[in-house]
Amino acid sequence: MSSLCCRTNIGEEHGPIQVLRKHAFLRIDILTVRLYRSIMADESLGIKVERKHGERFRRALVDLKAFDPGRKISSDGSHVYLPVRELSEKEAEKLRLVADYDVVNFRFVPEEKILTPEDILGFRPSFEIVGDIALIEDLEEKEAERVASALMATSKSIKTVIAPISDVEGEYRVRRFRHVAGEARTTTTHKEHGLRYLIDLEGAYFTPRLGTERLRIAGLVGPDDTVFDMFAGVGPFSILMAKRCRWVVAVDKNPVAVQYMRENARLNKVENIDILEGDANEIALRYQNAADHVIMNLPHSASLFLPAAIGAAKPGGTVHYYCIAPEDDLYRDELLIREAAEKTSARIEVLYESIVRSYAPHRLNVVIDFRVKKL
Repeated sequence: MSSLCCRTNIGEEHGPIQVLRKHAFLRIDILTVRLYRSIMADESLGIKVERKHGERFRRALVDLKAFDPGRKISSDGSHVYLPVRELSEKEAEKLRLVADYDVVNFRFVPEEKILTPEDILGFRPSFEIVGDIALIEDLEEKEAERVASALMATSKSIKTVIAPISDVEGEYRVRRFRHVAGEARTTTTHKEHGLRYLIDLEGAYFTPRLGTERLRIAGLVGPDDTVFDMFAGVGPFSILMAKRCRWVVAVDKNPVAVQYMRENARLNKVENIDILEGDANEIALRYQNAADHVIMNLPHSASLFLPAAIGAAKPGGTVHYYCIAPEDDLYRDELLIREAAEKTSARIEVLYESIVRSYAPHRLNVVIDFRVKKL
């Protein structure tokens, strides 16, 4: 009780939100916050109805958009108290058809609001979650620590917070990070679409922001299809496809990515996959006219591999091409695709174009799906 009194005195002096912000570097005492809200509950408009009519009355209030979801329903031995907003005469008449009721002022307890980083910080931080690791922006040290504390205070599943200190770089497409809070590591297990992936974020590139796109492609793959994944990384496209199709050929030049992809295939009990380390342009020569679907998730330089991808596609096969484009010319790479097709004596038909995600100010990650028609 003395702890509560201490917190209440602070709250009276500065206000509850300021207290939470002031203690952003501490884990929030959720029980104390709940008790504080209960004590501070104000009287508000409600409806008193016999318990036997409670659920019917609640549904009627919801249908009328008169129920107040920000406060908890209460009850005593014989009656239920339902929080409502102001009722019009017409709404009141409709409710009389459900059951008799009394309009009352009642001390409803506010519904518990799940504390968010924004509540603590006063702004919404930018971050991604991979497994139990949060990736935040490369902020000034104290501000980064403040963001990290807010994330860890509001999510028990976050064990590590890191910040990138480089863009995706080098032929292996990796980033460098600095440790901000929690356990000092870049390895984790990420869950996506019912599958698990072991990942080292410094050893191989991975982003959860392509999860929806991966599922879209999986929905296009048939049970008899062969998929050629030219830049497979740790396997998030390939392993998901392998669960849907006959066979997958997964390629990556990065030996660390290939090592993790092999482990992820075992982890997810995937056997219908060839995992190959090497240059996609060279390996594609072994799979001419073999693939129903070719995945080209190398957005900064996929255009350099277009002839190889078109060659690996079966007549009528589909290539899923990803690139980074300016917002005022999103699908400019369609010209490069058509030029590459002409050089390989093929034609293409664009099937689908869409923005996948934002990448940088005025720059977007887009996808172009096209069918290959071979002469």
